[in-house]
Amino acid sequence: MDIKSVLDKLDLGKFPCHFVDVRIERTQSSSFLFQNGELVAASERPVLGAFVRVHHHGAWFYSSTTAVSALGDEITKLIKQAEAGPHASNVYVLPDNNGAHHLINKTKHAFSNISLEEKVKMGERYLPLIKKIENLKDSRIRYTDVYKEKFYKSSVGTEFSYDFNQAGFAFGATLKKGDELFEDGFRLYATEFNSFQNLENDILSYFAEAQKFLSAKTITPGKYKVVLSPEITGVFTHESFGHKSEADFMMGDPEATKEWKLGSTIAAPCLSIVDTGVHDNTSGYCPIDDEGTLAQKTYLIKEGVLTGRLHSTHTANVLEEKPTGNARAMNFEYEPIVRMTSTYIEGGKVSFKDLLKKAEGGVYFYNFKHGSGGSTFTIAPIRAYMIRNGELAEPVRVSVLSGSVFETLKQIEACGDDFHLESSAFGGCGKMEQWPLPVADGGPSILVNEMQIS
Repeated sequence: MDIKSVLDKLDLGKFPCHFVDVRIERTQSSSFLFQNGELVAASERPVLGAFVRVHHHGAWFYSSTTAVSALGDEITKLIKQAEAGPHASNVYVLPDNNGAHHLINKTKHAFSNISLEEKVKMGERYLPLIKKIENLKDSRIRYTDVYKEKFYKSSVGTEFSYDFNQAGFAFGATLKKGDELFEDGFRLYATEFNSFQNLENDILSYFAEAQKFLSAKTITPGKYKVVLSPEITGVFTHESFGHKSEADFMMGDPEATKEWKLGSTIAAPCLSIVDTGVHDNTSGYCPIDDEGTLAQKTYLIKEGVLTGRLHSTHTANVLEEKPTGNARAMNFEYEPIVRMTSTYIEGGKVSFKDLLKKAEGGVYFYNFKHGSGGSTFTIAPIRAYMIRNGELAEPVRVSVLSGSVFETLKQIEACGDDFHLESSAFGGCGKMEQWPLPVADGGPSILVNEMQIS
């Protein structure tokens, strides 16, 4: 089906309502899983569907459908529902006409071009490593990919199309030596299939380092100087600060608006936090959001000062600010809500070596299992190392690092020059009932003066 042609023929201006927009998505995904050398799952799934929104008589009416060739009928049905219901006085302020933007350019490298059989064979080539990794108790080899085309059109004239292509490969393992267990995993994100070839040496090297943690001692709980890797910096930024920047959480909450007053100094002067969907070939790529607002670089914090928040057209209207390109839906079955894209701390000028020197006696965190945040945050790390004589020393086991968001933002002493934006094809961001939405996060290695470690 030529989706652009379907939308070209759909005259949204003829429908008797205040506003209408249509989003069509064609998605092709696949995955496989080897458990302890045995293929236990392999599947591929094509999906085509549309989400229709109508604003009429002061209220929104939504519908998702797989009848993509009958969208006019779906719009008419929603207008009839609006006519039959109570008429409210609320007026949706119409968005700007942002023009036409057609960015379909990834079809050549789309993972949907490659057969599931070839993908599974790629995974099979890594099975011999199971016998080469010491102390291996359990293993998991996972792969997932998605190629998605998105098309949009609104009654004010905005239209767009773009495509999204990503995949992830993971070799996870549980190591066991005596009574000691340690779980870790090698992961790779890519936008081209060739990236998953010839990873044997990288995987073996990764798990050679993991062996050290089988004999690692548990850290003495307390407050320490810490250095966070770009990966940990990213999850801290996303979980502890990114969600607090989503403007729909402030709707009807005077206390949140007061706490989140723009212009307030809330962090160290070296700290700037950004959200933007412009980074291509990452899991946070979103050049135009699901309401037709172009991506932009939004500073949430700039040099320690709270300067912005993330908006849909609705939250921007209510809070009398501007849309930021952050109205996103997980797929065509859902309405757009305020969500992050790529959220990160900007890089600084301090070398990693100098960060370690400044953190003498502290702890370096390399990667993590999971994190969560709000006014306080917790991060469960996988690998952590003591810092001695300006270098990484012995590995240590840490259950969790935690703290107050606002206190930690002010405790950041320095940002490194090793900026990295972390992408993942596994999982994603969850909010309300919409999970998992692809996002990216990251930053440089950062030095925090004091964090609680348990």
